[in-house]
Amino acid sequence: MMYWWFGPGHVGWIGLIVGGLIWILVVALFVALIVRLVRGPRRGYWMPGPPPGWGQPIQPDDPEQVLRTRFARGEIGPEEFQQRLDVLRRTRPPQG
Repeated sequence: MMYWWFGPGHVGWIGLIVGGLIWILVVALFVALIVRLVRGPRRGYWMPGPPPGWGQPIQPDDPEQVLRTRFARGEIGPEEFQQRLDVLRRTRPPQG
């Protein structure tokens, strides 16, 4: 009786179940591949989106802040800093 289940030339019920599961897995992977190719790449874990702020308009820097940064880096001396700061404050358009 056991010869029919696991005999030579037969895979038995366990073999049929495992083989069926393998074929189901192969078909599922094939379908997933086709769906992925049709839909195209999506942003997610493997393909992160652009960094925050990407694509937003560039805001002009505050001229006084740029001047302070250059002074802090040592690119300009205190006299030149004060002179340029006075010019910026005199020529600044009225805010309103």
